[in-house]
Amino acid sequence: MIRYYEKEDIEQIAKIIDEDWKIAYRGMIADDYLNNLNYKDREKRIRDKYQKEKAIVYIEDGIVKGFCRFGENRDDEKELAEIYALYVKNDERRTGIGAKLITKAKEILKERGYKEAILWCLKENKNARNFYEKVGGRLYKERLFEIGNIYYDEVSYKYNLKEELE
Repeated sequence: MIRYYEKEDIEQIAKIIDEDWKIAYRGMIADDYLNNLNYKDREKRIRDKYQKEKAIVYIEDGIVKGFCRFGENRDDEKELAEIYALYVKNDERRTGIGAKLITKAKEILKERGYKEAILWCLKENKNARNFYEKVGGRLYKERLFEIGNIYYDEVSYKYNLKEELE
């Protein structure tokens, strides 16, 4: 089931995100940064944003298996929506959860009046890039992005919400 996240989901979400970073980004992002991730720190940041933002979760039997956060584009292109984050528990990947979450996020963004959405990921993250292309993303832009005082190459994918969801 997909629904908006609630306060009681936050700890599970924080654990999923930190685990995902430690597994998916190993060898891409500096080990020092990854080794110092602490889900309690992330949990606090999510709690601080709880009233300001809405995100969705995929839940089965009370267990959060995936999380997607989205909204207004954080860059200059305010006509575009942005999918900020998509995470699926490592042992639940390739089960369709990610595709269901991103589809629902795109539906909500279209309902909010957006015609297009953008999503950023590390250029080196081939698995994520393959997935984002599979769910309809078209390569759009590149930039440098700072993580732990180191700059990494990122690429973005653009989604046409009007065409995809009609």
